[in-house]
Amino acid sequence: MEEIVAAVDGLSFDIERDLEEQIGALPLPFAGMDKSGAATCLFHLRGSCARAAMCPYRHIKPDRTVVCKHWLRGLCKKGDLCEFLHEYDMSKMPECYFYSRFHACSNKECPFLHIDPESKVRDCPWYDRGFCRHGPNCRHRHTRRVACLNYICGFCADGPDCKYVHMRFDLPISSDQLTQKKGAVVCHYCNESGHKIYQCPAMTAEQREEAIQHKLNQLQEQHHNQHQNQHHMPSTANHNAVPIIQMSSVAVNSIAAYFLANCSML
Repeated sequence: MEEIVAAVDGLSFDIERDLEEQIGALPLPFAGMDKSGAATCLFHLRGSCARAAMCPYRHIKPDRTVVCKHWLRGLCKKGDLCEFLHEYDMSKMPECYFYSRFHACSNKECPFLHIDPESKVRDCPWYDRGFCRHGPNCRHRHTRRVACLNYICGFCADGPDCKYVHMRFDLPISSDQLTQKKGAVVCHYCNESGHKIYQCPAMTAEQREEAIQHKLNQLQEQHHNQHQNQHHMPSTANHNAVPIIQMSSVAVNSIAAYFLANCSML
């Protein structure tokens, strides 16, 4: 049969070249359209797509690791500008809200991830060292372990494969010392440096929204109290004093948005 059929290794067709170079592909009528059924843009993978948001092919970024929950319902309006993945991948699905909030999910075919809350709790460094002053009220996990006597004496032949724990006697660095040492922000939820609380990967999207809304409510309450104090000021005030600037709700929301984006105290 091989003698009858001619070799086709050196043959190439124009349609293959046109598909690779995206010849004939029309741009999108407007940006933000759903391109979940389209192929991946080869020019974007090379970093040289001139059509940007109007490209009819998908622009996939390697830093997107979680599937967009709004895209799953067909409600995402960001398109390629979305910071989440627009691809149905079961291993990269977002966390289930009901399971993370109520520790139960009645949907037997739930597509979201059910992550055990205990797996998010870190081991207490003080308890691993020998003593934790918070006791059973500590927010970290207290795990009882058996110390390796050989490691305490000075050497353990099993090394990291030892079934007993190799105790560490160095004190954990406090949050203040870590901030002064690295000069970075520290998350008040997981005590990790390098991100703020509303960017914490250990929190769910709902918890981050609650943290942001709580901070906005505090700013609006402060503005409301200041506005009430201005109305209760006596009329015999000094006319030469500097007038107090009254801020509108739009200004408060703008300041709140700037605060959430730039303040490291959140």
